Amino acid sequence: MRAFFFVFLAIVIPGGLILALEAGLLDAYLEEIPTETLIMQELDAVVSADELDGRILEALADNRQDDAEMYAEIAAYMDRELAPQTRDALAASQTTTAVVLRNTGSFFEGFVSGEGSDSAAFAGAVTSDLTVIGDIRDISSEGSKMVAGEDYSQIILGLSVVGLAVTAGTVATAGGGLPARVGVSLLKVAKKAGTMTRSFADELGTLVSRAVDFPALRRTLNDVSLADPASTRRAIGAYTDNVKSAELFPVLSRMDEMRTAVGPAESVRLMRYVDNTRDLENVADMSMTLGVKTRGIIELTGKTSLRAFKGAINILRWMLEWVWALGVAVLGWLGLAGSRRVIKRRRTRSAQQSADTTPNKLA
Repeated sequence: MRAFFFVFLAIVIPGGLILALEAGLLDAYLEEIPTETLIMQELDAVVSADELDGRILEALADNRQDDAEMYAEIAAYMDRELAPQTRDALAASQTTTAVVLRNTGSFFEGFVSGEGSDSAAFAGAVTSDLTVIGDIRDISSEGSKMVAGEDYSQIILGLSVVGLAVTAGTVATAGGGLPARVGVSLLKVAKKAGTMTRSFADELGTLVSRAVDFPALRRTLNDVSLADPASTRRAIGAYTDNVKSAELFPVLSRMDEMRTAVGPAESVRLMRYVDNTRDLENVADMSMTLGVKTRGIIELTGKTSLRAFKGAINILRWMLEWVWALGVAVLGWLGLAGSRRVIKRRRTRSAQQSADTTPNKLA
């Protein structure tokens, strides 16, 4: 029975620690552990000597310049020297001529369409939103579908309306709403680029529906010529007083923090690893520590939070400490039980000897 009790505790306590880790109850303890060392240990364990060279060359062959430079930065972070042919190929892709030819067309494509696949296109899409051109374009496009009773993106339309409302607030507060303005743009680009997960889109859609009264918006757009950008902006400008975006602000601010740490393109790409607002917090924190290496480290290790790097080693350590404590307790219990037996035997033997040496008075 006692053995069963000890085995039960050996299973329950480590399991409880794992659940506490997942619930974030141990974050204060984990913050005391140096993250960089654990990340480096994890990378050394999973990345072979030739893997980074291979990933860089593959990215260059596929015209994924951002990925090539990201893996090169990880190599520098790990103090891994690249092969001469890899260094030469990377240097050739970074000449002024190559950069200009690669980026000019992509930027304007992103500016006009609000979509893209590389850093320049993403930057163009965000820029068009910051000048409200992108918001008016998307309101006209998605609003026309809504008025016609067709399928439309509630997220794109709602965020565009929030974007115009935030822009008005930004002007009124001399730039105070700029982080939220940038966050709106990044989320729209992520949605269009297909990097926003379905589960995060569902959660974001709920927040957007609380911020924007879509039935009232439909009535507003019914009376507007959506092909006329000026009249569309005036109508939405009058409507923005109805926008309640307070619940969205934490998400928008986190997106801007991520953009500051890794740039707009990487912020959009990192949304592939965000399933909910808590994941956004984790990935944003990770990006603020690791910079543009973040996505590459996630891809190489499979870990999407700083806590994950700390958690694995600490769960192991806690389990070892518990096993050690359990072992000490069992040995102590066995020692105590053994001592009692020894003492009992000695008392029995002493009593027997005393009985043998005592004369029998009846004799």
